[in-house]
Amino acid sequence: MGMLGFGAVIPMLPVYLHVQAGASTFVTGLLIGLSSAFALLGRLFAGRIADRHGRRIALLLGMAFCVGAGVLYFPVFGLWAMPPARVLHGLGEGFFVTAAVAWAVDVAPENRRAQALGFLSSGIWGGVSVGPAIGQALGTMGRVAGFVAISSAIVICIVSLMPEEALPHQSEPTRWFPPQVLLPGFILGFGNVTYAAMSGFLILLLRQRGHVGTTWAFSAFALAVLFGRAAFGALPDRVGPRISLYAGYAFLAVGLIAIAAGHSPILDIPAALLVGLGYSFPWPALASVVVGRVPAAERGSALGALNAFYDLFVAASSAVAGAVAGRWGLDAVFWMALGSVGVAAAMVYATAIGKVISKPQTQTPSPYRARYSTGNIPRSADSAGND
Repeated sequence: MGMLGFGAVIPMLPVYLHVQAGASTFVTGLLIGLSSAFALLGRLFAGRIADRHGRRIALLLGMAFCVGAGVLYFPVFGLWAMPPARVLHGLGEGFFVTAAVAWAVDVAPENRRAQALGFLSSGIWGGVSVGPAIGQALGTMGRVAGFVAISSAIVICIVSLMPEEALPHQSEPTRWFPPQVLLPGFILGFGNVTYAAMSGFLILLLRQRGHVGTTWAFSAFALAVLFGRAAFGALPDRVGPRISLYAGYAFLAVGLIAIAAGHSPILDIPAALLVGLGYSFPWPALASVVVGRVPAAERGSALGALNAFYDLFVAASSAVAGAVAGRWGLDAVFWMALGSVGVAAAMVYATAIGKVISKPQTQTPSPYRARYSTGNIPRSADSAGND
């Protein structure tokens, strides 16, 4: 529910800004991108707050920011309310996702953390995928603003009632950016160039080729990501992060080649499905690596920093992809994405990442007492589905 509001804004905001509020295309793009910039900042602050004051506090702060954004989105406040609204919405997204990820890791058994992350990620992706349909159905920016504010307030009520065990006192200060995140972050970032290509240029490429039903291709991509995170999120727990990464990159490579080189409309949906399936693999695998490398007291900061690489690479590669498309054509964007996937795979091959999930450097106890172990996981839970 927390992500539905983020998705609902996507289809209505550009129309409201450019058509109804009279903003130029430059200002429209600037205001839309403002949220992503502050989401990156929010992830870093959220991780530190979550480590020091608890996951629930950070999550509640994020949803409070979203309530404020929803109020400022109401057209009665005019165009001048949009910059602070976008700042608040970006911060809210950064706080919400980072706190939720850290909390999911805390309560999951150690041998099923990747599965927990996959389930959470499928929920996040599902909200972003379904949200635009809700926004379209609501039809006006005023109704979308109300939906953002009300849905965020409902999440605040739900989270306020959720129990959270107290964090143990930490004698040493946590770091804003644990260095263990650097390598996984770059690997994640290069893989996420694919998202910039798919979200920004897939529909344009297929329309240029004269293919019909082009909007279904991106929907197929989104559904494949949702399915992959839910069905295969536990793969890093079972076969290790390294094999999961290679499997994801193989699917990505085949799908991207089919999009870039295949001009038949018959290939559009299957290629998008392959790309979506491959895209679903790296994040749970790399997040589980990061969780295994840092002390428990720094999980929030580490996961926030890891997700910040997503924002950095998607933003930067979107700009680069635009220049590449202008110079060499739209299909070149997908060759660029394929090259980035190759760089990510080469980094995995050249390093020991994912061979084993290292234990924390210090024997810091988990922020939550172990509620589960391999000996007390209920039998029905042990056979549950994957992320």
